[in-house]
Amino acid sequence: MTENNTTAAPAPEYFDALLREVLGENYQPPAQQDCILTFPLDQVRSAAEHAVTATKHALGPGDPDARPRLWWIKGDGTFLMSNGIDNSPNARDDKGHWRHIAFADNWGPGTDPSTILGGDDLHETLDLTHPVDDGPALIELLRNAPAHATRFLLHIAHDDEGMALTMTTE
Repeated sequence: MTENNTTAAPAPEYFDALLREVLGENYQPPAQQDCILTFPLDQVRSAAEHAVTATKHALGPGDPDARPRLWWIKGDGTFLMSNGIDNSPNARDDKGHWRHIAFADNWGPGTDPSTILGGDDLHETLDLTHPVDDGPALIELLRNAPAHATRFLLHIAHDDEGMALTMTTE
């Protein structure tokens, strides 16, 4: 007879309790805050155009089908990237970084966005081709931004039901 000695990962409450024990009773896990992330519009537009013109698309967690999307990622910094599959030699720059990524202002590699976005890594899908609420599709918002616009703004609001995103340019 064999025994299975696997241990389930501790519940988040237990983890937070352990950290409070180690770090003191005043420890609080990083809270998600409402905020606005700004990105260079030209880089976001480039990543979006890459996704729209790609012939194949990667699926992200929870994506029901493969179509043009931007992925908002929070991990080592926070950024938007194309989900277009591009195996061409110029898909990466001279340093090996993907070309179709736009980092949020002040939240590039080596930064910890958990201070404003909460503690866990994040992956959100931004559909480029379907209209958002009563407005245009995201690709149209990016393509039709005013000539003076230089920033893409991702407005993040949290409530009891989750996170709401609003996108604008300025």
